Amino acid sequence: MEEHRINIMEDAPAQAAAPAPEEMEAKPASIAERFIALLIDWSIISIPYQLLAAAYINRTFLDLEQIYLILAGVNVPFILYETIFSCGGRTTLGKKLVGIRVENAQTGQPLSLGKAFVRAIGYYISAALLMCGFLLAFIDSRKRALHDHLAGSEVMQGRPKSWGERMALSLTGMLLMFMFVFSAYSQIFSGGSWAQKRLILQAQEHVRKIGYLEEVHRMKFGYYTNDLLRLSILSGDPVQFQRDTQKVLDNKNFRIGVKDNKYKIRAQAKDLRKTAVYYP
Repeated sequence: MEEHRINIMEDAPAQAAAPAPEEMEAKPASIAERFIALLIDWSIISIPYQLLAAAYINRTFLDLEQIYLILAGVNVPFILYETIFSCGGRTTLGKKLVGIRVENAQTGQPLSLGKAFVRAIGYYISAALLMCGFLLAFIDSRKRALHDHLAGSEVMQGRPKSWGERMALSLTGMLLMFMFVFSAYSQIFSGGSWAQKRLILQAQEHVRKIGYLEEVHRMKFGYYTNDLLRLSILSGDPVQFQRDTQKVLDNKNFRIGVKDNKYKIRAQAKDLRKTAVYYP
């Protein structure tokens, strides 16, 4: 009978080591994870910016076009943020929290500064095409959106996740995407966002104030007038009244028609659709 002896002084046979988590083949990040990360990154830039912008706007007298220009300025710090934290092995806060990373689709290495900048600009190209650039990720085998193809990038899993974490991210992402689509639908097909509706309500309220001043003018002078300056004087604070008028009404399309003992006020709100408002 053949004996099998073990020399305890020799090292045990080396066993094949299990691959480290980072050596395992990385998988593309899910669309839900990417959406959550983008929402976080947008929020940490846009919320502080909008608070500062609102404080500045409230202290100055600006027309609607200037206000929109200031609010649109949020895109500059967002592009810089995405560019800086998507290259050189860095990760944006949103992607870090979700556990995903951006890399070069060909080499698997971190993006260069130039490619990261192209990817950041690509977000706006994807959005400008009626969001079709983002929708490309739903049909792409590697879940690459248009901005990924433009920059040669790919979004991959950055760390292992438990089943519970993956499920929580998926459900949260789907809920947020549904809310985003519903909000976009409301703005396009249901009369605009709450901010746009607020502009219309402000215009309607101001036109009613002008109508009230018309009645005051008739009681005092015996007739209605189409002179807005005379009506502003009756308000008690003509400077503030004219500022309010310019703030909520489009001056180019403001009319007061007077005939006999009747008057009609026609104006346009400063919402995106230039909604017509009338009184009475």
